Amino acid sequence: MRWVRLAGIAIVLGGPLPLCAAQSAGPTEPRSLWGVFVNGIEWPAYFIVAGSFAIIAIIVDHFVSVRRVNVAPAEQVSKARQLIELRKFRECLETLSRSTTYFSRVMTAALMHGRHGFDAMHEAAVEKSSELSGRMFRKVEFMNIIGNLGPLMGLLGTVWGMIIAFKDLGSGGGAANAGELARGISLALVNTLLGLVLAVVGLGFFGWCRNRVESLTVQATVEVLDLLEYFRPVPTATEVKPVLAARAQATDSGGSGGRAAAVAQPRSAGD
Repeated sequence: MRWVRLAGIAIVLGGPLPLCAAQSAGPTEPRSLWGVFVNGIEWPAYFIVAGSFAIIAIIVDHFVSVRRVNVAPAEQVSKARQLIELRKFRECLETLSRSTTYFSRVMTAALMHGRHGFDAMHEAAVEKSSELSGRMFRKVEFMNIIGNLGPLMGLLGTVWGMIIAFKDLGSGGGAANAGELARGISLALVNTLLGLVLAVVGLGFFGWCRNRVESLTVQATVEVLDLLEYFRPVPTATEVKPVLAARAQATDSGGSGGRAAAVAQPRSAGD
């Protein structure tokens, strides 16, 4: 009887223990936003992160290499102008050929064709500037490519997350576990967010860097073409006289035609 009494007391006291333990534990703490974000990362996000590192590397390289001091330094342009004005063409060519700036490479290409005349120098400068600016634009273009691929990778993660969510919903017979369903939805939204952030950063810096390249290269090319004007041949007297004669003839013919029209107009009115 003693053991029966002890067992009854244990049953009476032990019954409410699980309920008390559950009440003392309280409701589970909700996960933080960072926890939801980390839990939603899946394999498409790895490609997005890799693209983010690539864009950061391109941006850093751009702002280090594409600067005024690397494209067309003011001191170098002034030195080249001074040597050309002093007609020290050989010294100017040797000085510029030792430099790797955009201005020096375009100007060197033009001076190398000096024996072929002004037109050849002008054409060589334009071709070299197109080649070098094309290389600089192609580096920046990678940001455009990665920025456009970002939303597509995010969409891939979205589709993958929705597949997981509907798979859990289907395996539960239409009553899936809320946690598993939420995991699929968070996976879809997190990857979409990462893709959009990559696109905003990539395309924004692409437009900015492209404008910087265009501004600096155009300015440097204009300075080269301005210096090449020193090599433009001066027209001789035999070349100027036919031009002046043609202009005088055109002026005379235009004046005589105007006078004839002025004389003919009163006659037709009198008639």
